[in-house]
Amino acid sequence: MTTEKTLGQILLGKSNGTLINDKGEYIYVIRYYYKNTLKFQVIFSKNLGDIATRPAINTTSEKKVLKLINTENFQLI
Repeated sequence: MTTEKTLGQILLGKSNGTLINDKGEYIYVIRYYYKNTLKFQVIFSKNLGDIATRPAINTTSEKKVLKLINTENFQLI
């Protein structure tokens, strides 16, 4: 039986974190509340203010963010 990690477990309980994959791509993941709705933002750069390699993802679906992290083998740094 495999149990997939939640985004909170991947980010070690924090609300944001930087992840890297095996291709050397960075993403900056942020989770926050806006008007009592949990939202997620994924920015494809190492630090805020850097030039992004892809358009950002703004979503309310944790599954969408987890799918991206798992399919592209991102790990927390």
